[in-house]
Amino acid sequence: MELIDFQQIRLDEIKDLEYGILELQEVIDVKISEIQKQNETIAATQKAIEKAKEKIKKDWSAPPVDYTKLKLENEKLQKLNETLEELTEQKKQIQKQIDSKKLIYDIQKHDAKLIGVQLSTTCITMAKLGESTCPTYEDLVTLDNSKTEISGEFSYHDGYFHREKSGYQDTYRAYDNDDKIRIIVDPPFNEAIRIKMITIEPNLGYYADKGWATKLVDGKRLLAKDRIIQDCYTATVTADKHEILIPDTIFAFRNGCESSEIDDFETFEIPKTEIDVWSSPNIAYSQWVLEMKEKCKVKC
Repeated sequence: MELIDFQQIRLDEIKDLEYGILELQEVIDVKISEIQKQNETIAATQKAIEKAKEKIKKDWSAPPVDYTKLKLENEKLQKLNETLEELTEQKKQIQKQIDSKKLIYDIQKHDAKLIGVQLSTTCITMAKLGESTCPTYEDLVTLDNSKTEISGEFSYHDGYFHREKSGYQDTYRAYDNDDKIRIIVDPPFNEAIRIKMITIEPNLGYYADKGWATKLVDGKRLLAKDRIIQDCYTATVTADKHEILIPDTIFAFRNGCESSEIDDFETFEIPKTEIDVWSSPNIAYSQWVLEMKEKCKVKC
């Protein structure tokens, strides 16, 4: 079965909209030209009226000034302006669609159109016991803009507040050609395994990643804190800073983890240990060998 290339579909949609906006601009240009000509017509009509007024002043028997044509021309101008306003608003809405689709396309390049947020097993266990230092799903649900009618509604069940089981299979398919950037709180398993995920832990603290566990910066040890991002696909954040770390991690995911606003690292001074070289057994042995060689020169 041939797979659907949703990325190409979106590019084609953008191209069609951009072509449509060019055609619309041509119509707008025509209307602007018509309005300019109509203004000229109104100006000529107003001059004719002024002449008629002057004629009445000089000749009382002159016919009264007829404003009918001016009224009709002004009504025509009003309709033209209303049409131009509608066309301009239409162009504005199409441009919004183009900008939105381009944004989604850029985000999809980093596979970050959908990002999930979940509590760790420890946080859930603590929530059930009523002793959690983590946020609850009730606290986090305001972040959610998932399709709850597909992915599942939120309610209090099984001892804590979280997402209900969906009545649909393969709920992730509902987002395949979705034109919206979404945060999915407590996503169903079939969605969670396919999207970037942020997990909240009670206390993350400091840690050293295997890639730079022995790395020194200017003679100082480099340690990460409060957040772990792995392969720009999964992240773990500490509970007490989740309010600032979740949005910053979403920002990082959506730019391919090229940058983030919050610094994850701290450097620590490495204390120097003074070592007496003569206390080393190897040094002591080497010195003994030298002494024996000297003594041997005399006695041997």
